[in-house]
Amino acid sequence: MAVKKMESFSVASGIFMNDMSLLSIVTITFNNYDELLHTVESVKDLKCCEHLIINGGECKNTFEFLQNYPGISISEPDQGISDAFNKGIKLSQGSAVMLLNSGDVLLDQTYPEQALHILSEHPEVDFVHADELYDDAMIGEFVMRPLRKQNNLYPNIGNGMPYLHQTMVVRRTVFDKVGLFDLKYVTGDYDWICRWENSCIKISGSAYYLQGSPVIKMDGGGVSATQEFKVMWEAIQIIRKKFPHKIEVHVALLKRLILFGVRELLKWLRLENYLSKLKFRKYKS
Repeated sequence: MAVKKMESFSVASGIFMNDMSLLSIVTITFNNYDELLHTVESVKDLKCCEHLIINGGECKNTFEFLQNYPGISISEPDQGISDAFNKGIKLSQGSAVMLLNSGDVLLDQTYPEQALHILSEHPEVDFVHADELYDDAMIGEFVMRPLRKQNNLYPNIGNGMPYLHQTMVVRRTVFDKVGLFDLKYVTGDYDWICRWENSCIKISGSAYYLQGSPVIKMDGGGVSATQEFKVMWEAIQIIRKKFPHKIEVHVALLKRLILFGVRELLKWLRLENYLSKLKFRKYKS
């Protein structure tokens, strides 16, 4: 194990709880050195941020790069995406956390400071989120907007991930309320949001949508794009566990499953033009 970091930090300790001056950007990487460089380049000049890189792969170039990297880094095997995220959150020092995957690029250099300002001025807000530019292998780049644009819980969680997690700047104390990511899911962000929603119903909390140009360019080759069957199976398990008695959530999930089936049929029939329209439909403006 190779670790280069500042003194370890407990999520619950709250050293920077009331000081919204530092954002921790956590980047996880696994044998994708070239993509990692794009991410690092996009955040290297930020003044209000620390950058943590969690490397779970064995790429020689990545190891050599991290040996000279001025930020915080750790190189060791992990138990998957959620485990890597958790390591970064635990090592971070900021009052808020942003998860920017290797290959994703920060487009708006002012976004971190804007998000920190909103969290400072609005203590009821758990996280800030925004639009992103999605780089799809089939249809190219397009602006992806979250399913939830208003600061409420509509549409319901059964429709899919309601926020674009790469854009989310999360108040650190929210991890005390909700917990870290569950290691048994590759869609740990979806499970986490479902737990957050339950905490909002029981306690309090809200999301703040910062409308404007896309703040992140997302690499379209992530888990949600390459392991769609696993993603859908996990969504079924998560909804059954977190919302067993909410009929409207199960109805929305059923509609999502039907749409997924239609997409897979179009792939099998090689009808890419119709498939592209379905991709746009879910996250259209």
